[in-house]
Amino acid sequence: MKPAAKTKLLKRYEAEPTIYATEEGDPRLDFYSPFGPMIVKATLPPALLERVNRYADAKVSSEKGSEFTLPQEFVFDGAEASLAHWTARLIKRYLAGVEATKVEQVDFEVFWIVSQYASTPSPVHFHSGEISGVAYLKVPEVEPGQEERTYISGRQAGYINFLIGGRQRFSRSLISFKPKVGDFYVFPGWLLHGAEPFRGSGERRSMAFNAFVRCAEP
Repeated sequence: MKPAAKTKLLKRYEAEPTIYATEEGDPRLDFYSPFGPMIVKATLPPALLERVNRYADAKVSSEKGSEFTLPQEFVFDGAEASLAHWTARLIKRYLAGVEATKVEQVDFEVFWIVSQYASTPSPVHFHSGEISGVAYLKVPEVEPGQEERTYISGRQAGYINFLIGGRQRFSRSLISFKPKVGDFYVFPGWLLHGAEPFRGSGERRSMAFNAFVRCAEP
């Protein structure tokens, strides 16, 4: 029984030999991406996006940034149309795709809103949950030319950056995404990430969450 149990445990951490991309030629090249954390991007339903923004509109300032949690009654209101139910379904699909894990229960620690204006970054950090996410509710008008600057520490385009490890030869360690209203990213809570400051007008408003999952035994 012990060898079988160890085999099952190993399987949980073993990547499938899935081809990530293929380049035709002689010889043909098959690319694999078996290691490292996976990020998934979805789109927040318009009705849910409007509902969260309507709640946040009454809380944020039009002149300075702010941060506040969403109350439990708001998060769970609406049964199957609630923010909690929709996000839990997304988490289950994410984990099923990443490691074929069947999630039995999702417990949310917190949802919160972050409102930011020009020149305000979110320094690189990680979250306390097993699974975390960030959704963009509003995005600013960025000054022309900011996105043309490719040096990551000097860019002022307001991108969200995900990082793992340091500079390593033959390996990527950074990916950046331009915020777009409705985009919802889900990722492991321990994955380092941060948002650049931006130069421009308007508000960058995002919603984040921390969650814990209970999975079925493999």
